[in-house]
Amino acid sequence: MDVNPVMDNQFFSCKNLISELSQKKISSREIVEMCLKRIEENKTLNAVAYIDEDLVRRQADKADQMRMQGAVLPLLGIPISVKDSISVKDMPWRSGSFARADVVGKEDASVVEKLRNAGAIFICKSTIPEYTWSVETDSALHGPTLNPYDLDRTCGGSSGGEAVLHAIQASPAGVGSDGLNSIRVPAHFCGTAGLRPTSGVIPETGVWPSTRASGLLDISTIGPMSRSADDLDLLFSIMQGPDNKDPFTHPMSLRPNISSMKELKIGFFRSHPYAPASSDVQGAVVKAAQTLSNAGANIEEINPWPLDSTIEIAFGLMAPDGGERVRNDVSAAGGKHAPSFAALLNQLKSQTLTITQYLKVVEEFTSLRSLIRTTLSKYDAVIMPVASDTAPLHLSSLSSDGGGLSIEGYSYSFAIALAGAPSVSVPIQLSSANLPIGVQIVGSPHDDYKIMSIATYIQKTLNSYLSIQSTGGSK
Repeated sequence: MDVNPVMDNQFFSCKNLISELSQKKISSREIVEMCLKRIEENKTLNAVAYIDEDLVRRQADKADQMRMQGAVLPLLGIPISVKDSISVKDMPWRSGSFARADVVGKEDASVVEKLRNAGAIFICKSTIPEYTWSVETDSALHGPTLNPYDLDRTCGGSSGGEAVLHAIQASPAGVGSDGLNSIRVPAHFCGTAGLRPTSGVIPETGVWPSTRASGLLDISTIGPMSRSADDLDLLFSIMQGPDNKDPFTHPMSLRPNISSMKELKIGFFRSHPYAPASSDVQGAVVKAAQTLSNAGANIEEINPWPLDSTIEIAFGLMAPDGGERVRNDVSAAGGKHAPSFAALLNQLKSQTLTITQYLKVVEEFTSLRSLIRTTLSKYDAVIMPVASDTAPLHLSSLSSDGGGLSIEGYSYSFAIALAGAPSVSVPIQLSSANLPIGVQIVGSPHDDYKIMSIATYIQKTLNSYLSIQSTGGSK
């Protein structure tokens, strides 16, 4: 099997494809044929939950006709993939569960409607773990989704299928969601980019499972994912804004982009004693910080905020009822679950909280959110690990001997989700084992555009457009 990680050029990005389309150098039909070919070549990576190739081609032909007639839309003819927990009208909406094996979206999710109105073509639904509740993408319904850099390793979860599609250049961008780490960790593991927006600036309407009427409240958010960080702001500008249905959404305060890296005050930390980062990950953080320092930014190594309580807080908010809600939601699956999800359902039973215990968790959550936001307010951005290491072997989190990345290793991302802060995961380099390494660029609430600009600058300067030239996925 020929697995070749390469530093590719910037061609396969939404912005470049839009430029090519506008100059009539390429057609939408040609772009989707490229994507369909890449999907077919790599189908055993199992990144696609649903695809209708004939429909995709018809949509591309329609987009080309509209462009010939003078239509001008920001994403006209650009193929976009969508995580299967998000509704697309007339497409299966299974959320990785046998409990929803026959569910079809009756209407577009709010973000899908916005992207469709902007001219996007929805090329496929991408695979996710059941109920989105896993750090890797595996379900009894679809099976495991493989990391194209090493087929024995996870692509992360829960937006794992999205990250894989972008890594293999089968989709230039897509729609993911991030409850605790579900955009940033797959992007880190697969060498792609993803934005976890400020909590509440993108509506969750049309997502299953919904988190608003749960202990997670405003923590979970939909966000854009792509191969190129430079595309994130394009999708985000379309996706953001209230839909008058999601009660937790609010208008985005549009702060200006930065004009020079010399204006910036950047904090960074490379590791935390609670979950020590590998030398490869620490090196990537330092490299990203040094890139900004070379551009004249004021760089300062800082003491990290507490991570020790993040896992306990997150699980306390996710399932204060001991998992009763999730078990009811997936009961129609008849017990057909992947081992990791079955283990989680069993584990949650022993974690039922009293109302007093739950309110204590809420108090700890709000205190941590306040502490992190206070630290972030002192800087234009903070650079930190996404997770303590690169992609582990499949199901390593279930290993009794700790033979992989432990749950504590994800606390870097959990903390930012609990803070409700915006964060971009951007690829930096390959590890000594040829696995992608990303870092988080974290900002204060509503500094989404600022951190996207920083991430784009870092990626362009380092030319860290990681991609897989050949996975042998169809062999």
